[in-house]
Amino acid sequence: MSKFTNKPILIVGNGPSLNKTPLADIDKSFISIGMNKINLIYEKTSWRPDIITCVNGFVIRQNKEYFNTTDKVLILPIRAFYLGIKHRDNILFVNLKDTNKVEPNIQKYLSSSCTVTFTALQVAAYLHPKSVNIVGVDHSFVFDEKPNAVQKLEGDDVNHFSKDYFKNQYWGLPDLPGSEILYKLSKEYFESKKVPITDFTVEGKLTIFTKGNIAEILE
Repeated sequence: MSKFTNKPILIVGNGPSLNKTPLADIDKSFISIGMNKINLIYEKTSWRPDIITCVNGFVIRQNKEYFNTTDKVLILPIRAFYLGIKHRDNILFVNLKDTNKVEPNIQKYLSSSCTVTFTALQVAAYLHPKSVNIVGVDHSFVFDEKPNAVQKLEGDDVNHFSKDYFKNQYWGLPDLPGSEILYKLSKEYFESKKVPITDFTVEGKLTIFTKGNIAEILE
């Protein structure tokens, strides 16, 4: 992990806006952190993340084949081992703790939360970044149940960059107000460290972070 420290970080969400984001043209100096099933975008772009994190049990099971074959650095909860993920040198298994705060030492534990983006932000904090830059976090979902409920998604997925992301699979419904609380905590943390954090999501609905134009981080 040391090769990823003290560099600008790119956090890549899973929203539909990724289909409008020229990932392959983003400055190569960024260390990129992808989340969950980010590998589903590989057929659309030559870009690849440096690190992938996932803490949701449903997603770990659904993406097990990829997680068990990739050589990308994976940051997964210890329970992933019991969900069928094989121990390998490229995997960091972490403890989860329900603290709702930025935990910068992920080798000690990660704060669990209602959004994997908060997990990625803690990974970024661990890397002592020069800056934190966000794409693909649309902060906009279509669903018809209460937040945090578990639902089987019938038909195409309109909430992610791939229609197959959760198609005919179970997913935990997003908690947007809860996510905003965690994003505010993240903003306060990075500001306290004098690390700029900017949201470059194309047409994103999140208003917590300073907004930037995607052209600013292209090569």
